[in-house]
Amino acid sequence: GTYGGNAVACAAALATLDVFEQEKLLENVNARGEQLMGGLRSFAAAGCKEAISDVRGLGLMVAVEFSIPAVGRGFASAVSEQCFERGVLVLPTGHRETLRVIPPLTVTKEEINELLEKLEESVSAAYAALSKK
Repeated sequence: GTYGGNAVACAAALATLDVFEQEKLLENVNARGEQLMGGLRSFAAAGCKEAISDVRGLGLMVAVEFSIPAVGRGFASAVSEQCFERGVLVLPTGHRETLRVIPPLTVTKEEINELLEKLEESVSAAYAALSKK
């Protein structure tokens, strides 16, 4: 391509790597990823054992899969809508009832706690709406 070996692009890449090192972004990703996965797994085990069938991911790219027999089709989208109403963006997938949770690499411990709280509220609200049907 026309961008290969461009000196400006190389300088930008090196500067990005410097920021990763200086701001310890990878350390933050690992710590916040563990916090996020741990919080989601605790939530799944405590209150939503039948609704959440899997929590998986690496670093800050995490997925929560809902059990189709327990919640039916469209549940991930309903949770996503509830999250949006609470100021949280998550992405439902098209194939399975799964939410992708992908916070920024610079996310803080407090922001992960807030995310977990709002996600739990959103799952509960979507589940309550499902129960009324």
